[in-house]
Amino acid sequence: MAGAFLCSICDATLRHETITYTQTIGDRVFIVTDVPADVCPQCGETYLSPETVDAIQELISSGDATETRQVPIYHLRQATA
Repeated sequence: MAGAFLCSICDATLRHETITYTQTIGDRVFIVTDVPADVCPQCGETYLSPETVDAIQELISSGDATETRQVPIYHLRQATA
């Protein structure tokens, strides 16, 4: 396949998909939907173009969220011997 990009982790051919991207900054979680990405079908590694990263950063910085969701938080405590 000409022009196909390969995963830098496992060398599989990447697929272009639309994903949901999650970013944690401090104690805030930001969810961005409809993000174009190249995704490895073998290992799951995700690649975003520099333009997409810039657009995500600009969107998060703007504070113009289209909706707000309540997100549960779970703490997994290590078992003690």
